[in-house]
Amino acid sequence: MIVTALTLLFPLRIAVLEARVAWDDPIALGPAPGEAQVIGQCTPAAWDQGVRPGLAVGEALARCPDLDLVVPDPDSVRMAAERVTERLEGLGAAVEPHDDGAWAFDADGLLRLHGGLSALMRRCHAALPVGCDGRAGAGPTPFSSLQAARAGVVVTADDVMGFLSPLPASRLPLDARAHRLLASLGLRQMGQVAALPHASVLDRLGKDGERAWRMARGEDHERLSPRTPPEAVEEHMEFAESVGALMAIESAARMLIARICDRVLARGRSVRSLVLRARTWDGGSWTSTVALREATADAARIGMACIPRLARIGAPVTALGIEADAGGPPGAGQMSLVARPDDERRQRARAALAQVRAAAGDARVMRLVEVEPWSRLPERRWALGPYEA
Repeated sequence: MIVTALTLLFPLRIAVLEARVAWDDPIALGPAPGEAQVIGQCTPAAWDQGVRPGLAVGEALARCPDLDLVVPDPDSVRMAAERVTERLEGLGAAVEPHDDGAWAFDADGLLRLHGGLSALMRRCHAALPVGCDGRAGAGPTPFSSLQAARAGVVVTADDVMGFLSPLPASRLPLDARAHRLLASLGLRQMGQVAALPHASVLDRLGKDGERAWRMARGEDHERLSPRTPPEAVEEHMEFAESVGALMAIESAARMLIARICDRVLARGRSVRSLVLRARTWDGGSWTSTVALREATADAARIGMACIPRLARIGAPVTALGIEADAGGPPGAGQMSLVARPDDERRQRARAALAQVRAAAGDARVMRLVEVEPWSRLPERRWALGPYEA
């Protein structure tokens, strides 16, 4: 049995909780800074008034003048999802998290530990955020388990075909072209798709269509891919005023990366991946995940992978944070046998800076960063940023 915990419209619900507005009002996710001016997920009240994800902001407001747009907060969504994952792992489960607010794990080996499937599902439901309409379900396959979670039921192997048959075919993981083709053929339920000949499905829809066909028949016996729990190392920096200059943000990020590498090296480990987080001036957030090709603790190599991502931030930031997964093997990323001549000087300079900062604070060692080259006012053209060796 595979158990799935689910929170529908998870990014929207977290944004609504952060904005402290009522879920019963017509609400939709507004566009992120720098992104296309279209809305995202919307509440049932907004849906009833004709608002749909993907509509232009102007058209959505024309359909629903009372529509309230909340700022997307992917950072809060990521942290809320991480808390749920950790709670489920605390039950002893090997969890496969999904980006859409779903978590799946194999219940084998946990039933005797928790006193049966019903007790396990109650604990699974309790791990979901309060006030977010969390649901839990179980089924013999990953897809049937997900659909069972939407209904909050348990589906056995004998009942899976009958359970999936009346469900809408739009839930199958197909692209827009395939869904249009199914609609044009009048195939609107999963049972109708499951009744198609295998050869016809493979010919018209390809391998993705065959995979969806097997899901509709309850035959998707794909194995879950549970995550390896990360060894998190996090550094954070807040700014007294919102910072919009890219050079200043990059300088702060390099300082955070250097701190993370020092802590990771002290553990004798290396970094496998990082999550860049920024809090924007309008109350929203920006986040980006960087997976390294090779685990390393070299600040320069990590900076080459992370710093270009900061140009995607579309608004001034008030806080910057970097979270690294320090679960890599020790000594990873050592590409040379002989140290370069300037390595010793860099290490001594870093040690001296660390001693000065430890004694007098970070603000004692700074450097000038050009933020507005076109300005004739020195206080606007230049700003103080963190100094690195």
